[in-house]
Amino acid sequence: MSLVADFDPHAPSFYQEPFPTYRQLREVAPVTRVPGDAELWFVTTWDLIREALKHPEIYSNALPPARRDTPPPDIADAIEELRAQGLPYTPALGLSDPPGHTRLRRLVNRAFTPRALADMEPHIEAVAAELADALPDGVVVDAMETITIPLPVWAIMRILGVGDEYRHELRDWSDAATAALGTKLTPERWLQTERVMLRFQQVMCQLLDERRLEPRDDLLSALVAPDEDGNALTNTELVWIVRELMVAGNETTVRALAAMFVDIDGLRAEDPAVWDRIRDDEAFRRGVVEESIRMASPVMGLWRVTTEDTELGGVTIPAGATVFLAYGSANRDDEVFENPDVYDPLRANVREHLAFGHGIHVCVGAGLARMESNVALKALADRLTALEIVDPESLTYGASYALRGYTALPVRPVRR
Repeated sequence: MSLVADFDPHAPSFYQEPFPTYRQLREVAPVTRVPGDAELWFVTTWDLIREALKHPEIYSNALPPARRDTPPPDIADAIEELRAQGLPYTPALGLSDPPGHTRLRRLVNRAFTPRALADMEPHIEAVAAELADALPDGVVVDAMETITIPLPVWAIMRILGVGDEYRHELRDWSDAATAALGTKLTPERWLQTERVMLRFQQVMCQLLDERRLEPRDDLLSALVAPDEDGNALTNTELVWIVRELMVAGNETTVRALAAMFVDIDGLRAEDPAVWDRIRDDEAFRRGVVEESIRMASPVMGLWRVTTEDTELGGVTIPAGATVFLAYGSANRDDEVFENPDVYDPLRANVREHLAFGHGIHVCVGAGLARMESNVALKALADRLTALEIVDPESLTYGASYALRGYTALPVRPVRR
């Protein structure tokens, strides 16, 4: 059993800068148990993470016990009372195994075909243009509040068919869905997230019922429609699936876009016309998207539970262990990516990153996330010559080892 004595994924320093620790783990303990936690293990190399993802029968996607913080005992009854008012928890795509996962994935995939994504693109373009047009010239704004948060929130609303009256709630719904991932919540935050998720369930059930009666040209209507064999998803299933789609179409893009802006501003030091290149060179623009996603890895990893004693990388992991597959570490593995800490949009193998996972659980929203980022960069490049990062040394990340992104991003837009 490998141990790294000072490894603490909940250390504030690790939240801010995990990559030096991940480099050390890849070199000396690529499969390691977290000190002080008998059940939590980290896997940090590209090849071993891929190996685990190839074997869902051993590395189960069913809800791992260490995946979420446990409500404090003094509010446990209040939490249960809130949950009793909503729908019973039903594992969706991200927390299920075959054959249940196979059925859900087949039904949900209908909404993410290449043709369906092409139909979504005009919605995203309209949102991106609206946000880019509103940016002031030479005035410092928070890019998170003005671009990276509203873009995927408004886009996924229009794609799902959720009305604008819920625009300001959707971000709260998404935040609540991911609040406990890789971090520890206060009792007050626990209660707040449960109230918000109850509200989300109530609204979504109403909208799903409406679509069954009067289908529209939107994603909710596609999800409630039976397949060719007459199979259909229930509201209990759909509420949790929509929650995952909301997160997939939101959280990753929020964090990835912010990272792209910082990366691009770094390129601008050597190429003052880099925004012109982003505007005019689609291959370069797509390379920026992929390389920023690789290096930022907004979803730094996901959890699995071992169904039996198993060996990985020469280390025995016991049955019932929670295994964190650290995608963010794999994406900096120098056995796969040459000079992995150097930002290179023209990197030949950039799409070999694991930011969207691999295998049967590869992110269903990956195509949407790529499209949103590409469309956003094009809309900004059409209107800006620079998006200057204000005081980059002051940027900080949120407190989570699983979801990594800036807490704020002050920028100064320079319009054409």
